[in-house]
Amino acid sequence: MKYRSRTEITVLILEAGNGGATKTKIMYKSFLSYAQLKEYFTMLIENGVLEYEDG
Repeated sequence: MKYRSRTEITVLILEAGNGGATKTKIMYKSFLSYAQLKEYFTMLIENGVLEYEDG
């Protein structure tokens, strides 16, 4: 199995979330567990790359 870089995973998350998506859809499209997705979401939101809306 090929390991993915943080950059590849970040690109998958941004592509999956482009135009709006739920956390679940992003998680499935980027092949991440919920714990991994939370880590990446935190990093992307803190760096201003991703916006998250509750609801």
